[in-house]
Amino acid sequence: MELKNMKDILKLNFKARHAGIAAMTNIAVLLVLIVLNLIVQEIPASWDMTRKKLFSLTEQSKALLENMEQEAVIYLLEKPGMESKEILEVLEKYDHASRMLRLEIIDPDRNPALISRYAEDGQEVPSGSVIVASGNYSRIIDRMDLYSISQDQQGRPQIVGMTVEQRVSSALSYVISGREPGIYELEGHNEYRLADLNLADAVNKANYRTKSLNLMKTGKVPSDADVLLIIAPERDLSDFEAKALEEYLAEGGSLFLAMGLSKEPFPLFNKLLISYNISLKKGVVMETNTNRLLPGMGNNPFFFAPYYPEENPITDSLKENSLDVFLFSVMGIDETEMQKQNMKVLPLLSTSNSSWLRTDMEQTSETRVGSDIPGPVITAVSVAETNRDTGKEDGARLILLATGDFLSSVPGMGQVKANVELFLNSLNWLSDQEDVINISSKSLFRLPLRINALQAWIYAAIAILLIPLLIIICGTFVSLRRKNL
Repeated sequence: MELKNMKDILKLNFKARHAGIAAMTNIAVLLVLIVLNLIVQEIPASWDMTRKKLFSLTEQSKALLENMEQEAVIYLLEKPGMESKEILEVLEKYDHASRMLRLEIIDPDRNPALISRYAEDGQEVPSGSVIVASGNYSRIIDRMDLYSISQDQQGRPQIVGMTVEQRVSSALSYVISGREPGIYELEGHNEYRLADLNLADAVNKANYRTKSLNLMKTGKVPSDADVLLIIAPERDLSDFEAKALEEYLAEGGSLFLAMGLSKEPFPLFNKLLISYNISLKKGVVMETNTNRLLPGMGNNPFFFAPYYPEENPITDSLKENSLDVFLFSVMGIDETEMQKQNMKVLPLLSTSNSSWLRTDMEQTSETRVGSDIPGPVITAVSVAETNRDTGKEDGARLILLATGDFLSSVPGMGQVKANVELFLNSLNWLSDQEDVINISSKSLFRLPLRINALQAWIYAAIAILLIPLLIIICGTFVSLRRKNL
């Protein structure tokens, strides 16, 4: 009896000691967690878990910040405690990424002198705006320009994305370099002007100077023309103008050309293109891949979203952010027999294998006919003249789109955001501004999770079978272990 009591006492002592050790362990773990939490709170680090990396800087912005050789400052004009959390978090990324840059939050009501130092006469700078400054250069970014705004079906404005990084990096690039590339818009052929397309303001905010150019009056393209812009001309070049363009490109100029459908021939435009190893294919693209058509347009085969066929700095950011360009009334582009050996031609946009180019404009069939050219059809290309000795792209640059209406408003959609970003990326590439070329606005839409049937079964098995089974096994193991103590 005494032996049995002794065993019971020893067993109780063992359990008590085991319980004490467990309690001390729990207390120690709790103390460690408290200390770690206090330490982590003092570390200025965070992780961006958003799918589209809303609060992370792109590699282009990081490179821009790493290469800074002069100090700059970003002022956020807002009352303390009233800052937009999303905007502040992105701006803090800039502050942490470079010792040459600092972020200051300024109360606009208490610091009117600072605002007047950078604002032009009579310019209103609302709260929430951002000022980027370095030396003698500065840029004011209106608070509404920090967001991408579209219209809903009732025509009401709605915020659909953030453009903080896009605007701030562009402003930084300007204030550091003081460079405003010059864009000249060719006139005299009934072309679209940026003002006609409501794009003049967007281009100016991207740090470009815009001017008109009439070659019949000037005789040549000015030397400060970083990019020559021609959108949807309705008349061909004259011999005099064609020669002026040839000379401009031969000296390393850059041309953005968007050609629309027309019954009129453009022999001199085509001659210029052929000299750079590309040409337009007359006809109109018809796309039948329903994944590339827009249901809101009744699956119209003439209105579609092209693919991004290859990696290209002009389209990479659009592809990464799942932004689709939409085109309509589109011709095709061919790479011709080599006229010049040092030309690098890359496709920017392409249709699917289910498409074709209709060359007989009198044909009304909705299915493919014998005269149609089967797809895929290239609808946009970039051309870069490379140095034969170094291989660098330091010569002429050219972008050709086989549609003249890609920047026009679309019924029910307005101006397509991705089309505008493709255009701005094109200008950045043509003007050799690689540091801002891939910075797109970031969508705030939450896309639904899309899974196929097999994935659905796998996730269901994990949730319904595997996880409960693991819990049962762990519980059984713990129960048996306690009985043996």
